[in-house]
Amino acid sequence: MRRVGLIGALLAAGVLSGCASQGLLSGDTPGLSESFIVTADFQAAYRRAGEYVRVCHEQRPHPYGVVYQSSRRLGDRGAPNEVHVFKREEPTKILEIIQSQTETPSTARVTVRVLGDGKWDAAEIAAAKASIQSATPVCRQDVG
Repeated sequence: MRRVGLIGALLAAGVLSGCASQGLLSGDTPGLSESFIVTADFQAAYRRAGEYVRVCHEQRPHPYGVVYQSSRRLGDRGAPNEVHVFKREEPTKILEIIQSQTETPSTARVTVRVLGDGKWDAAEIAAAKASIQSATPVCRQDVG
């Protein structure tokens, strides 16, 4: 009887774990995105994106004690470099993805995708775009 209960509990846990949202990585959430050209090579654009995320998300205080973190991934064989932003408490739910890849030897194409709700909206894309194009972090004013 115990074995049946244990198997049932494991099965229920497996089913429920599939319900957790993965944010932008799940296929059901389209979010918002914008692509633009930056007059810098793709590595510089990638560093600018990382600096924007560090200054405007990781080091900035947020309401309710929310802490944001990021992961960075270098593209392999032509794949774009990526910065993923997520809440520390929900590392599998990606809220923002910034990708940079070569457009020409001296320019990069940057794509910013956000979840599309709450503070992850068009204003977040505009702040990221301004930051990456100017090489100076420009955080959005409404922190909420």
